[in-house]
Amino acid sequence: MKHVAILKQPFFDMILSGEKTIESRFSMNKIVPFNKVSIGDEIYLKQTGKQVTAKAEVDKVQYYQLTPEMADQIRKDFGKQIGIDKFEDWETTRNKRYCTLIWLKNVKKISPVEVPRSNGAGWLLLEDEFFK
Repeated sequence: MKHVAILKQPFFDMILSGEKTIESRFSMNKIVPFNKVSIGDEIYLKQTGKQVTAKAEVDKVQYYQLTPEMADQIRKDFGKQIGIDKFEDWETTRNKRYCTLIWLKNVKKISPVEVPRSNGAGWLLLEDEFFK
């Protein structure tokens, strides 16, 4: 499956530099990418308001139904790889109910590609024929 992760700065640059090796998505509801990402999937990386300019492969994925204590444990165990120190509001994040952690590998820049508008969503699932 192919995905588009829409990323704010500094997270986009952190992934490209290798500083951020785990993409995390915290949510109140079971929304994508929760239970929709598998090892080997391709994730196209897009800065908010720009074209897709990078891609990565999923190396590992874990899903969590969260409690605040579990969120704190994720922060302790994976915070550096996630870039949690750059989160604007950890208290709001720790009270989310679901979390997807996606380990990335083979991150590389690609020629710019237009994708459908996300209409405010932070994640898109793409039909396989979209990227050839």
